[in-house]
Order: sequence, then C-alpha cells, then structure tokens
Amino acid sequence: MLDFLEKRMQKTIEKISKKITLNEADILEIMRDIKLALLEADVNLQVVKEFISKVKEKALEEKIVGKLNPSQHFIKILHNELVSILGSKTQELNIDKKPYIILMTGLQGSGKTTATAKLAYYFKKKKMIQKPLVVAADIYRPAAVEQLVTLAKGIQIDYYEQGVNSPVNDIINNALIKAKENNNDLIIIDTAGRLSIDEPLMNELKEVKKISKPDEILFVADSLSGQDIINVAKTFNENLKLTGTIITKLDSDARGGAALSLRYILNIPIRFIGTGEKVSNLDLFHPERMADRILGMGDVMSLIEKAQDVIDEDKATKMVHKMFSGDFTLDDLLEQIKQVKNLGKFSKILKMLPFNLSSKISEDQIDKAEEKMYVFQILMSSMTKRERMNPKLLKQASRKERILKGSGRTAQEYNKLISDYESMVKRMSKMSKNFKSGGFGGFGNFGF
Repeated sequence: MLDFLEKRMQKTIEKISKKITLNEADILEIMRDIKLALLEADVNLQVVKEFISKVKEKALEEKIVGKLNPSQHFIKILHNELVSILGSKTQELNIDKKPYIILMTGLQGSGKTTATAKLAYYFKKKKMIQKPLVVAADIYRPAAVEQLVTLAKGIQIDYYEQGVNSPVNDIINNALIKAKENNNDLIIIDTAGRLSIDEPLMNELKEVKKISKPDEILFVADSLSGQDIINVAKTFNENLKLTGTIITKLDSDARGGAALSLRYILNIPIRFIGTGEKVSNLDLFHPERMADRILGMGDVMSLIEKAQDVIDEDKATKMVHKMFSGDFTLDDLLEQIKQVKNLGKFSKILKMLPFNLSSKISEDQIDKAEEKMYVFQILMSSMTKRERMNPKLLKQASRKERILKGSGRTAQEYNKLISDYESMVKRMSKMSKNFKSGGFGGFGNFGF
C-alpha cells in the first residue's frame, strides 16, 4: 500500500532520528526531502504546498531548534499534519434509517461495481444491516451487470437487474419497489461509469439521484489514477454533492497520492479503502492509522481487527492449549498455516507492525518464507488426516513415497517439513516447562 511514499517518508524519518539536535537549515533540508517524496508519490501540488507550509511553520513556531531530542517533536508535528490532510478522524457511515440508500459513482474501470458488492458484504458482516440489495443500473455495460449479479450470488445477498435494454429510471423505480416488498434495509446502486466526463452522464446521474433520494453518494476513485482524477471528482461533486470517497486498488503498486489528495481538496471524507481483490478486502479508512503506516509506525489496530475477522477464536484457544500440552500435530500446523494465509501476504502483515520492520527484512527473505509455507501446505494436504494426527506414521518409506508422488514435491522438502515440525514441538515443550516453572524462555528460537 503506497509503497513508494512509505519508503521515502520512512527514509526521511530515519535521517531525522539520527540527529541529536536540529537547526533551521536541517529543518529546511528535511522539508525539501518530504516535498519531493510527496510530489513523486503524485500528491496534488496544492496539497503538498499547504502541508509543507504548515509543518515548517509549526516546527519553527514550537522552537524545536536546539531542543534536546528535537527529532521526536518534529516527527510528532509531521504525523499530526499528515493526519489532518487525510481527514483527522474516522468517518464511518451511520446507517440511521431503513432502507438506507447509497449511490455509487465514478469513472469506468475504477472498481465501482466490485466496491458495490464489497460495501454490501462489509455492512452485512458487521451486522449493521440484515438484508442488503445491490442494484445493477449500468445500462451501457452488460459485463458490469453480469459481474454484480455474480458477486451478489457469491456472497448470498439480494440483487436487482433488468439487463441493459431498460431505461435507467425504470430500473431504479422497480428496484425501490422490490426493496420495499422484500424488506431490504440497505440499497446500493451501481451507476454507469464513463471513460471520461460527459454531460449526458451527469444528467442521467442527477435523474437517478432525484428518483432514489440517496442518503450517501460515494465517489469511487482508482488509486492508479493521476492528477486528472481530481478534476473528475470536482465535476461529480459540483453536480451531485458527494458525501465521501472510496479509494480502490491500494494494494497495487500505485503511488496513490492523487486519490488521497481528494479528501483535502474537496473536503469530503475517505470512507473506505480497497486493499485486495476479494470481496472481504474493503477496510474502513482511519486517517491516523494511515499516517502511522506511511511514517513507519505500523498499524497494529488494523492487524488485530483483521485477525479477529479471519481467525476462529475457539480454534485459536484450542491451538494454544495443544501447544502447551504437547499435543501439537501436523494437522494443527496445517490449520495454523491456513489461518496465517488468511491474514494476507507476509509483506502486508509486516507493514502493519511498528519499528519499520518491513524495511529490515528483505523481499527475498519474505518470498522464501511464503514459498516454504506454500510447499509445507501442499505436502501436508497430500497426507491423510490419520497421518497428520500421528506424524510417527510418516517414518514409513511407503507413506513418504506416496505423499511425494501426490504432492509433486521433493524428498528434501519433505524431510525439511518433518525436521522443522519436530524442532517446533521440542521448542513448544521447552516453553511449556519454562512457563510452569515461572520462566519465559524459549521465545527467542521460536519461528516458522
């Protein structure tokens, strides 16, 4: 997520942290580095100028020059101003009436249709609503209608479509009637997108707004977009009075600065960010957490929330008990690997941890760890449940031969799995004994 900006800003933070004192020349040099990083990350020039001006003004105003450990004061100023640019506080949608109607707008290819399904899934999973309805109102793209229907079926929610041969006004009116009949408490309308702004599009959207009377009008912005997205969003806002934005594809190599600039320029909140292709990859936007991540301070809260969503609490409790009772099997290891993979890629998890850990572990090390997990999962999946529950059976040559043939992996990889598993069990046993005797040894060597 915003890898380029994160790396540049974190490099500057490290540079500041090494200084015992700061003088005015140091501050000006640091601000030049930050300005360049923001511009290269495609942050809007107006936003960059105002951000730099405020940070510089506060740094000099608070007289951090000459102070003991001024770097901490400067980083705090930098963090606070970054939070301010991003929106100061989290602004979650408050579903205070039923049905609650959301109008999704944006250009073609922005991820609007996917975001429509993701939003319905998000609210349903959070139990903020019971029965969402998504409406396919893009009458110019049959693929968009088909995509929304497929996504809705996949997450088991209601949908309404009339194909692409009906007037959009009829689709909206009929969808509202159906929602009333079915007691849908949330209606999300996926409107038509265009490759660029045109008058017929705006007139159609105004008509859809008039008929549907939405509670929220969200603009979906692709983080891969350049500065043009700002003028596009301005036009949508002038015509429709937007209430928020959703920034998509922040898991890509996008610099993302232009999309993030929308909050400051239009003074409308970023409501959600898309962080992957799965329907579950939609996160509530937290300005402070984003600032923390950009500056290398991690985002532990988001990691905890993600873990709560994907890890079964009962299974986790049983797993801990098995670890300390000496009953940890290969079946447990397989389950553990699956749960870790549900959290996302290692590189993504590391960025959520503090102390800039992601920059201290090479991409090669991360790739090797993920490859190791992948290989071990394939090998264990080729075993029977009985073999995983009783690893001693795997010493038999015939079983080993069958597993290697079924998995397509090498004998060396198989031996490594068994060796690592046995070492892990020994460390767990040592940890258990240390805990029982009041010690805390054993953590140092624990690892996958």
